[in-house]
Amino acid sequence: MFEWIKNHKKISIGVSILLFLFFITIMPFILNKIYYLTAPCDFFNVGYSVDYILDYYGAVLTFIGTVSLGIITVYQNYMSQKKTDEINKLTLELQKKSMAMAEQNYEKENLNEIIKNSPKFELKNVCCNGHYMNLCAVLKNVSDNIISGLKSVSFEVFYESNVIVTTSNNVKIKVSSLSSGQVTDIEFHNTELKSQNMIYVYGQQVFDSLKKITMVWSFQCEDSHSNIHYYKATLYIEDSNSFTGDLWRVEKVG
Repeated sequence: MFEWIKNHKKISIGVSILLFLFFITIMPFILNKIYYLTAPCDFFNVGYSVDYILDYYGAVLTFIGTVSLGIITVYQNYMSQKKTDEINKLTLELQKKSMAMAEQNYEKENLNEIIKNSPKFELKNVCCNGHYMNLCAVLKNVSDNIISGLKSVSFEVFYESNVIVTTSNNVKIKVSSLSSGQVTDIEFHNTELKSQNMIYVYGQQVFDSLKKITMVWSFQCEDSHSNIHYYKATLYIEDSNSFTGDLWRVEKVG
């Protein structure tokens, strides 16, 4: 009913005005006319005067008006509460979305802070035996962060066709904690990097050197916030017979 009235406001207002005018202006004349008609039977013969009947009619109208106002008030309260519930639900959804966005921004800020505070390193060869055997290098902390828990993960040497030439699980790190600018020695304890092919040098038969090889050293460390970082250092070598002291390419991989 209320939905029909809501969807047909003009018709509802017109009908309400006509009913109001009918019961206020026309209905008292009708009652007065009926009062003076001859009763069809004794049951309808009353001892009340027309004044009492009109007073009663006025009281009924007052009662109907009061009840109508009560119904309208209850309906308005219901609609107001429904609207309030919808607003509260919408507000809660907005708060949830705001919180989710805040969490994402917080995670991004933390990630940016981790990236900003990520340690950086330089790695450079210093010496070795023949054909890069027992290679020694120096690792330098070139960031402003203090790192600890420096550990080797793996050391591998690849030939140009990505074939592993040698590996070493015996990588020694002299100092596991480095402040900004501090260095430590890295000893790989690897075997010779040479080919199985034989060549003649000064009349003697020796193993040929390896050409176009790549050294890959993976290691990890912790920053001052106990975040673990993973790095991969690579160095390309044209000929294992020629020692190079170039800097390795150190990249953060995790």
